[in-house]
Amino acid sequence: MLTVLSLMDDRSRPKGSRDPLGIEAVWSFMGRKVVGNLTTVTSNLDNFMVALLCCHHANTRSDQLDNVQTAFLRAEQLAAYLRLSGGEEGFLGITRAKANFKSSQLPLGQGEAAQILSNQLSYGLWGLYSTAMKVAGLIDGPDRRLTDQGNKLVCEMIAFLGEANWQEFQEISEVDLASMESVKALAPAFNGLLRDSQLRASVVKALLQWEAAQPLQLELYRFASQYLNVSGASLSVSVFCHWLLEQQDTSDALRATIQQIQSLEPLLVLAGSLMEWLQGQKDCKRAELLDVLQPRLENLALADDWQALGGLPHRAFLKRLFDAAINHDAEALINGVLEQNKLVMQQRGGAAWLEWQGDVLRVRVDNDRALIPDNLHEHCHGRWWNSYFIGSFLQIARQAV
Repeated sequence: MLTVLSLMDDRSRPKGSRDPLGIEAVWSFMGRKVVGNLTTVTSNLDNFMVALLCCHHANTRSDQLDNVQTAFLRAEQLAAYLRLSGGEEGFLGITRAKANFKSSQLPLGQGEAAQILSNQLSYGLWGLYSTAMKVAGLIDGPDRRLTDQGNKLVCEMIAFLGEANWQEFQEISEVDLASMESVKALAPAFNGLLRDSQLRASVVKALLQWEAAQPLQLELYRFASQYLNVSGASLSVSVFCHWLLEQQDTSDALRATIQQIQSLEPLLVLAGSLMEWLQGQKDCKRAELLDVLQPRLENLALADDWQALGGLPHRAFLKRLFDAAINHDAEALINGVLEQNKLVMQQRGGAAWLEWQGDVLRVRVDNDRALIPDNLHEHCHGRWWNSYFIGSFLQIARQAV
């Protein structure tokens, strides 16, 4: 297989080069209590609609996985050019698609020139959007075959598009070089399909309110629909969570989960901020670091609702960090971060990014732009770093309003 390098993508970094404290496992655990299928990158409704059409097209062309994948890639590439022709740029692979769009003929297929991402199967719709559709019961199996529910949605989309236009889409996707003329001719109908409010509402409901969704997700969808109908509603996870707690009819279970998220987030922001700051303190002495951090802990206050959670990943680290924070113990905070980083890196087969050598901090992975805020309380409570998948949930829900 030929590997093509493009712009750096965080998902393609070497093992262990992201999330040095294992924080993603913590907020993901919490997020899955309320959002069962979406991820941080599945926030574009058009992408879901295109992915469903690609799944249908690919599985009508072959029952061999390799051929299904190739047909899917071709359909995804063609859809990218159709969307670009209609003025839309919010799809995966926009940079390469725009570069190819300057030509009168557009390459389709597995070849280097045709792929709109460095690894389109991994970083395109096939790889990133499939899990959410599988969990929602819209596709199944390694070949992403439509279920009855998924097929119902696609039939609605094809009926809107028209059989002649759908046939044209399938025929164009099978050529190695699509003409700009044919793409521009089909683009209005295809983009009209993606913009139809009734179809969009059907897909959103299938993604967020599917039959087997957990009760908290169904309740979250009901509240999100109310919230997003208010003019100027913010997509901020923090603002939405505060709004949820203000609603009198929020269930006890959802209220408790949101309160746990709200209490956990400042602690995670603290952990991440300390890690980033320490990465910029290469060869600093212990006493110097304590002199900087200790005064910033005086007004730091954290809630402990999260401690009622069972099965929370990295609980021992979080409890140690929490205790050190409420006791204003700067040395315990720093040591807790260093030991957690060492543990996480060992589990990934790598070396710690930070460690003490005597009383001097040694840094393997540095960050020369990191600063520690003067007011840590305001910093930790005023920022919201992690999405808990609620951000994607709100973005998808908004696209049906």
